Amino acid sequence: MHKYIVRSAFTAKSPTGDRTMKKGEALCLSCSKAASLISRGLIVDAHIGLDLLDKYETRAKVLMEKLGYSQGGAQTEAVQLVNSCLKRHESMKSTRSPGAEFLAKVEEFNRNATGKNPITKVDAETGVGEWAGYRCNIGHGCSHGCLYCYAEKMATRFKRVDGAEEWREEVLQDLSTEGCKKYDSAIMFPTSHDITPNYLDAYQCHLYNILSSGNRVVLVSKPHRESIEAICAEFSSFRDVLTFRFTIGGIDTTAMRHWEPGAPALAERLDCLKHAFEAGYRTSVSAEPMLGGSEEAEKLYYMLEPYATEDLWFGKMNMVGGLRKNQDPEIVRYATELYNLQTDEEIMELVEKLDGLSKVQWKDSVKEIIEKAAQSSGTEK
Repeated sequence: MHKYIVRSAFTAKSPTGDRTMKKGEALCLSCSKAASLISRGLIVDAHIGLDLLDKYETRAKVLMEKLGYSQGGAQTEAVQLVNSCLKRHESMKSTRSPGAEFLAKVEEFNRNATGKNPITKVDAETGVGEWAGYRCNIGHGCSHGCLYCYAEKMATRFKRVDGAEEWREEVLQDLSTEGCKKYDSAIMFPTSHDITPNYLDAYQCHLYNILSSGNRVVLVSKPHRESIEAICAEFSSFRDVLTFRFTIGGIDTTAMRHWEPGAPALAERLDCLKHAFEAGYRTSVSAEPMLGGSEEAEKLYYMLEPYATEDLWFGKMNMVGGLRKNQDPEIVRYATELYNLQTDEEIMELVEKLDGLSKVQWKDSVKEIIEKAAQSSGTEK
């Protein structure tokens, strides 16, 4: 027997005759008897609770209306969201200071680090400047091998690496953040590589140094489960000044594998977002670059929104026009398709669908299109 709560009033037969079950009333039923009532949307698991009933109902409705879920599938997903909310609530009841073993590792790391401070000021108001006033990177190269990677293109252009293959070789640099100052704006860490397992140990040590000095950090990543679980385990005492912003540009796994061949798959990134959310951290999503058109971006928003406590950012892929001239016909095919999916008209269609929603933010590539549309219509948006 399990406990359930009435979601919508209904009449049930009892030994004494028909009885009206009122919304909010508690029931104790076998799983077999409850199954039909759950499928009809009349009852929910008791652990959902009345305070989360609205969240449950809203989520189920959105999944059916926006993402085409069946009623049963939507209800299952809605229960999972409620469970995640309950885990988050439980996590936030307490914090855990970094463990002695971890602090010993940081101490040894700092003792051996002899390089310069890698934190630098961001002068531009676009790009990194939309999220932070400073940047920090601790390595050279990234194994994700994203075809649109700006850092790789710049490193190749200025002869720091001999092309994309060499960029995929990750080289940790000898740098020191011990005793760094408290900066007047948030620090985006990292910006030109990711927190792959190869960088993880050093990343955690630098992150501790930076946060311990009173700084705010925006952690941006195509997240690896190993890395995110390790960071969440040690940094709960810094929840108020650490934001996880995970890059998830689409839901087409084939396109994601093409554009981001060495990065974690969609399922792993979703797991990381939920894990950080359940652990009580501030969570955000960057859909820059979007890897599809307006329809896919809209679906992405509704899929991820409940697990993002902060903003969801949308932006176009930079240099996609140039990629249409690549020597690889497969890259040309994908780039041409994406170019056609992200015309000004397509982007404005997305803006019309999502603009005004509380968590939606537009990156500079989308803002330019909005401004151009406003100028052409003689109005301000």
